[in-house]
Amino acid sequence: MSKKVLIGPSSFGEVSSEPLKKLVEAGFEVVNNPFKRKLSKKEVKELLKDRDIVGLLAGLETLDDEVLSFSNLKIISRVGSGTSNVNKQAVDKNKIKLYSVPNGPANSVAELTIGNIVNLFRNIIPMNNSLHNDNWKRQIGREINGKSFLIIGLGRIGKKVASLLKTLGGKIYVYDPFVDQKEFIEQYSFIDLYQGLSLADLITIHVSGEECMISNKEFSSMKQGVLVCNASRGGVIDENELINAINNKIVAGAWIDAFVEEPYYGKMKDLKEIILTPHVGSYTIECRQNMEMEATLNLIKNI
Repeated sequence: MSKKVLIGPSSFGEVSSEPLKKLVEAGFEVVNNPFKRKLSKKEVKELLKDRDIVGLLAGLETLDDEVLSFSNLKIISRVGSGTSNVNKQAVDKNKIKLYSVPNGPANSVAELTIGNIVNLFRNIIPMNNSLHNDNWKRQIGREINGKSFLIIGLGRIGKKVASLLKTLGGKIYVYDPFVDQKEFIEQYSFIDLYQGLSLADLITIHVSGEECMISNKEFSSMKQGVLVCNASRGGVIDENELINAINNKIVAGAWIDAFVEEPYYGKMKDLKEIILTPHVGSYTIECRQNMEMEATLNLIKNI
C-alpha cells in the first residue's frame, strides 16, 4: 500500500516547492487539492475515501466525525494556527494525531490588519479610485493617535495588533475572557464586551472560534461612526447585520478578510464602505514558506 498525503489549502506549494519535495523524500505520494479553492465537506469526505491517504495537510475545510470516521487518516497537520474547523472529539475518537502552526501567521495577519486600519482611517482606497477616474477629490481622514481600539481576542495575532496600535498612540481595550489578564494588566485595559463596543472608534476581531460574536445586539451597542475589522473567521460577524449597520450609519467602514462562504460573491461587495480581501491574512511569501514547511515537518515527524 502506498502512503498518500492530501493537500487541503489551494495555494500550498505556490511560493516554494520545498515542502512537497520533503513529502516525496519521506516516501509519500502527494494528492493535490483538485478544486484550487476551499474544499467543501462533501469534497473532503469523497477524497478521503482513498484508504491510502494517511495524512492531511489541512486548510480550513470542515473536519468533523462524519468526515473523519470514514477516513484512514493517522495525522492532520494544520497549515495555520487555529484548529476550530477540526472536531477534537472526532480526532480523539478516530485516534488521529493533530498538529498546528501556532506562531505562523501572526506577523502577516497583524501587518495586514494595521494596513487596513490605516486605509479606513485615511480613506485611501476611495481616493485612489477617484484619482484613477480623473477625479482629484481629497477626503479628510483621522489619525490613529488618541483613538480607542477594542481588540477582541488577545492571542498571538491580537497581541501583535495591540502592540502595533499602542506604538501608534492608540488607547487599547481588550475583550478576551480566556486570557490571563494579570499577564497584560499593565499594558492594556481589559473590559466587558458591551462596554468596549460602546467606547471603541475601531473594533478588530482576532479569535479562533467560528461562533457568531457580532450581530444585531452588538452593532446596536456600538457608537455611531465606528470602524470594524475581521481577519479571523467569517462566521464571527453576521454579514447581513453588518450591511444593515452600515446602511443605518452605525458603522462607517469595515474591512473583512474572512467569509462564511468562500469564495465570496455576496451583498457586501456592493457597499463602497467595506474593504474586501479574499482571505489573504497569511498570504505572504514569508508566512506561506514558514507555515507550509513547519506543517509538513510536523506531519513527517509525527505520523
